[in-house]
Order: sequence, then structure tokens, then C-alpha cells
Amino acid sequence: MIKSARAVVVDYLRQDANILALVDAEDIQDIDFEFEDLYNASANRFSFPAVSVTTSYMNFNDQLNCQDVNLYTETLDFAIYNQVDTTKLRSKSANVRAKAEVEKRKIDEVRGLIQDNLRTLDGDLIAQIDVQKIQFNTASDSVFNTEANTKIYQSFFSMNITYKTI
Repeated sequence: MIKSARAVVVDYLRQDANILALVDAEDIQDIDFEFEDLYNASANRFSFPAVSVTTSYMNFNDQLNCQDVNLYTETLDFAIYNQVDTTKLRSKSANVRAKAEVEKRKIDEVRGLIQDNLRTLDGDLIAQIDVQKIQFNTASDSVFNTEANTKIYQSFFSMNITYKTI
């Protein structure tokens, strides 16, 4: 039976202590991320940073039609969001500016932790899949303006994961 690597990876990230030190488990979303709710509601300001994982492509590598060759390649897209108060980036106080800059760069820290943890899965067995290969493909950053002098910083990367089902 085919297992979704996306679901397995999301469950794995939700259990990693290093990632949970920066991101709440409920803010690591599988498939659907209610970005509009975070974008419009100031009450959700503390739900950042947040991570969304989606599948953009899947290839069945079993062209020989052999049941022993259950090899699949799935492309996973990761989007990491963080909201920063831009007035603090322009503050006269060096301490306030420094804290806002750290908050802005937290997105890089989360991305680095996720990539480091996923890179080590190469050859490891997690949940119900046997990871054969991890390959990072693309990365990009973007910024969204929001209400109340805040910006949402987004960091995106995609990854191919080749695995066998067990």
C-alpha cells in the first residue's frame, strides 16, 4: 500500500524537540494551512512561526510491475512563515531593533533545522516508509505586507524524497 511521505514527514517534524523549541506542533500543518486566518487576525500573531507541507508531485518508480520494487519519489513543498512588527525594525532603540532582527531571522533558523533533520533521514526508517534518498531542489523567500505595520516573511523550499513502503 502506498504511504504518503508528506504525512509521515509532518508527523516526524511534530515530534522533533529542536523544531518544537521554535514552532508549536499545531502550527506545522499538513496539506492545508489557514494562511488567510493568520494574515487577517491579529489574535493569531503568536501562531508564528508556522510551517506548511504539501505534495506537488509523485512518481511511481515500479515500472517493472514487480511487487518487491515499491519505490516512490514524492516532491514535498515546505513554506515557513513568520510575522514581524516592522515598526520595531525602525525603532530608535538598538535593543528593540536587534530583537526584531532576530525575530525576522527566526525563519532561517526554522528552515535550517528542518533541512538538517530531513537530510539525516537519508537511509533511515521513519514511521512506515524506508527513506532511500533526500534531495533539496529549490528555495526562495518572499514578504507579504499585512495590517498594523507587520510583515509576514515566507521561506519556501522543495525536496524530493525517494522511499519504499514497508
